[in-house]
Amino acid sequence: MRRRIAGVSVLAVAASLAVSAPAHAVDETRTITREDVVLQYHRVAKANAPIQGTGPTRSDFDGDGVDDVAATSNPGQSGLPLHPTGLVVVRYSSAPQVDYFAGVLPLDGGCGSCFGIALVAGDFNGDGFDDLAIGDMDEVDPGNKTRAGGVWVIPGSRTGLIVDSAQHFNQSSPGVPGGAEDYDWFGATLAAGDINGDGRDDLAIGAYRESIGSVQDAGAVTVLYGGIGGLTTRGAQQLHQDQAAVPGSAERGDYFGWTLAIGKVDNDTYADLVIGAPRENDGQTWFGSGMVTLMWGSASGVKLSGATSVTGAAVHPKTGNERTIAWYLGETLAIGDVNGDGLGEVIAGAPGAQTPATYGGLIAVFTGRSGGLSRDAAKIINQATAGVPGSPEQDDRFGGALAVGDVTGDGRADVLVGAPGEAIGTKKRAGTVALLKGSASGLTGTGAQGFDQDHSVVPGGAEPDDLFGNSVAILNLNGTGPLDAVVASVGEEVAGDQAAYPSGTISRFHGSAAGLVPQAGSWSGLSMRTDRVSPLRYGIRIAGPQSGGPHY
Repeated sequence: MRRRIAGVSVLAVAASLAVSAPAHAVDETRTITREDVVLQYHRVAKANAPIQGTGPTRSDFDGDGVDDVAATSNPGQSGLPLHPTGLVVVRYSSAPQVDYFAGVLPLDGGCGSCFGIALVAGDFNGDGFDDLAIGDMDEVDPGNKTRAGGVWVIPGSRTGLIVDSAQHFNQSSPGVPGGAEDYDWFGATLAAGDINGDGRDDLAIGAYRESIGSVQDAGAVTVLYGGIGGLTTRGAQQLHQDQAAVPGSAERGDYFGWTLAIGKVDNDTYADLVIGAPRENDGQTWFGSGMVTLMWGSASGVKLSGATSVTGAAVHPKTGNERTIAWYLGETLAIGDVNGDGLGEVIAGAPGAQTPATYGGLIAVFTGRSGGLSRDAAKIINQATAGVPGSPEQDDRFGGALAVGDVTGDGRADVLVGAPGEAIGTKKRAGTVALLKGSASGLTGTGAQGFDQDHSVVPGGAEPDDLFGNSVAILNLNGTGPLDAVVASVGEEVAGDQAAYPSGTISRFHGSAAGLVPQAGSWSGLSMRTDRVSPLRYGIRIAGPQSGGPHY
């Protein structure tokens, strides 16, 4: 998190892109090629008033002290040069434009919504402006034509993201460990943070279907380190469970790297790497599955000693109910200091957990400590925990999205938890979110808040399959005070949508000493439409420090 200095430039073409209506303006549309891979780019002018904020930021691409919102959507109808596979929309706080980025769908078809399936912000070149990393797990490698996946990185600047300086990485890029193979899904998960303590963020990239030797779908993680020119493959590391330094062993279907998070767990100068393998031990025990691994940062990168891990079965005694079982622990991950002691807690979601309802969902909070992860330091929270809104019901998927940050301004991180499958009355999968507050004794249900779209002020109304809470982020939206939050509802249909083709919405909440305060109005995919692109299911992912998890 960094503090920015305001500054913007004015485009020659000015046009308004209001929340209530699509934009129809002179635009810039072109393609950029790196390593024979094509990125499609579209920019539309928007009249933003330059602003200057204070306090920490997490996705501030234009450096004005207020976070910008980058969100993934399905491409819908397109007037781009090539058929897109996924669409990332960047809504700036000051820069006078909206930017759109898209991949290219192969001629033989494939995943039509994989570009942007992972989306993170980080300052990889250390210039004080956040950069945007976009994963496309189904990207075709031009060399061997495999659908191995790739990552684009676009640097920020005073005028917003600079597409002409974009970098591209895949497993055929010089210096990147491993090799491109069909369905490795390199780029399916991402996390940003400063692992080696040099003042520049580094990027962890998950390829959770990577084969390790002859073991299919075992999974691997690649770490690229930041440099003055941006990310570099110099010193790149690949981590997998057949390495002595990594707990466990590579087994078919472990999905090591399904989720990632980078943050400070101990109190040294280095951020640490947490890796989820939610299918670890799947079917091998009645008491839980999945594994979360913590690897320490160091001046030379990820430290190849001292790693610790905890499994879903190991935390079963901590649930307090023999019928509450952490299936697929590590499907979501985040790190934050929820008790304010300077050590970061690891938050691991298990939206597939039995509570005892199937897929009721839970989160496990591992107290930060210099010795790493420990089942004895785990605290289990679900909707049966005192103070937590709602009740554990089938298919709620509590923990299906996580974001961590201090929204109350008390110096302790709070945790925003999505339960996108929550039924509101008879409206199945309408979705809800819960804010769990940090305290001196750790994360607690005391004072927790719950919001859904039938809540006063929250835009829209709860409807079946809205999936409110499928994606969440804690950002600085107003440039003042505590951090704020955004919550996506990808299934939301707004006036002007074609039936069964929801444009999706993102709702805003401001932070306060009492917690989150919902704001009137929302951003929709419809409001981001232009005469070239029509975003659908807006908010599949929202850029923050980490990105990955279930695909709702």
